[in-house]
Amino acid sequence: MNGLINNTTDIEDDLCPHTGVISWYSCVFELYAPTAIFVDKYVSPVLYFVGLFGNLLTIKIWSRRIRKTNTSALYLTVLAISDLLLLALHCVMELQFTWGVSTLNKPLWCPAFFVFYMFAQYMSPLLIMGFTLERFISIAIPFKGERFSRRNRGVAEVIVIIVFSVLLAVPQIFGWTVPSDGECQGTGLEFFATWIWVSDILVFCVFPVISLVLNILVINAVSRSVKLRRDAAPSFELNGLNSKLLKNRPKEHSRSRIRVSTVTLLCVSFYRLFTVIPVAIIFALQYRIPPGDEGLSVTDIGKDSTWKRFFNYFTAKKMIDEVGLSQYSCNFFLYYMTANYFRNEVCRLLRSFMECKIGISEIRGKRSGTESSTKGTLLSMRKSFYD
Repeated sequence: MNGLINNTTDIEDDLCPHTGVISWYSCVFELYAPTAIFVDKYVSPVLYFVGLFGNLLTIKIWSRRIRKTNTSALYLTVLAISDLLLLALHCVMELQFTWGVSTLNKPLWCPAFFVFYMFAQYMSPLLIMGFTLERFISIAIPFKGERFSRRNRGVAEVIVIIVFSVLLAVPQIFGWTVPSDGECQGTGLEFFATWIWVSDILVFCVFPVISLVLNILVINAVSRSVKLRRDAAPSFELNGLNSKLLKNRPKEHSRSRIRVSTVTLLCVSFYRLFTVIPVAIIFALQYRIPPGDEGLSVTDIGKDSTWKRFFNYFTAKKMIDEVGLSQYSCNFFLYYMTANYFRNEVCRLLRSFMECKIGISEIRGKRSGTESSTKGTLLSMRKSFYD
C-alpha cells in the first residue's frame, strides 16, 4: 500500500519536475493559476501589436514638430521611442518566462537584458515628470518659461534623464545570473533587493506623486489664467480697444494652441499615473504575500492555504500588470483625441495610404486591360492571317 502511495506521489511530481526554478514555477502556475497565464499569454500580444503601430506613427508625427521652442514634441517623441523599446524587451521576457522559450539563458545576456529593460521602464516616469515640470514652468511662471524655452534646454534635459535612468538600471547586473540549471533567474543578493526597493519606490512612487502635484498646480494655473482673461475682456471693450484685440488675435491663437498641448500632456501624465500606481502597489505587496513551501508535492500545493493565497495574488498581479503595460501602447489614442495637429496628420497619412492603394490598383487594372487588348489584337491578326 505504501509503495502505491509513493508511486502516486512520484507521478504527481512528474507533472512539474524540478529541472529549473523558473520552469517549475511556470508549470505550477499553469495548473493552479490558469487565468493569470491566459491573460499573460494572450493579452500582451494584443498590446504589442497596438503599441508597435501606435508608437511608430507617434514618432513619425511628433518628430516633425520638434523645434527649438517646442520641447513638448521632443518629450513625446522620446517617450514613444522608449515605449517601443520597452515593448520589444517585454516581448523577449514573455517568451522566456511565460512561453518557456530560451531567450535569456546566456550568462552575459541575462543581466545585460535587465539593465536595458529597467532603463526603458525608468525612462517613462522620468520623462513624464520632465515634461510636466516644463509645462508647469511655462504656464505658472510664463516669463521664466519663455526664457527657458528660448535657451533650448529640452535636448539637455532628455540627455540628463537618459543618463539618470542608466545609472539607476546598471545595478541590475548584480541581480541576475544563469546558475547551473541553465535558467536566467535572480541572484537573491540582499544588496540588490534593497536597491530594487529604493529605486522602484523613488521612480514609481515618489516621481509620480511629484508629477501629480505639478499637474494639479498646472490645472489651477490654467483655470486662474482663463478666469483672469474673462474678467479682463469687458474692460477692453469699454475702453474702445477693439483694435488691440484684433492685433492680439494671433497671440490668442497661440494661447489656444498652448491650451491644447497642455490638455494633451495632462491626459498623458494622468493616464501614466493611474496605470503605474496600481503596479507599484501590487509590486510592494509581493513581500507580504510570499509563495508557500516549494518542497510540497504538486497535489499538496493545490491544498495549501499559503499557496492558494499566493495564486490569488499572482492572478491579480498579472491582470494589473497588463493594465500597466497598456501605458506603453495606448498613448496614440490620447494624442488622437486631444491634439488637433496629431489627428489631422493621422487623417492625412491615412488619405495618402488609401490614395496610394487606389493608384496601385488602377495601374494594375490598366496594365491588365492593356495586356488583354494586346492578346485580343494578336488573336484577331492570327485569325485573319489563316483566313
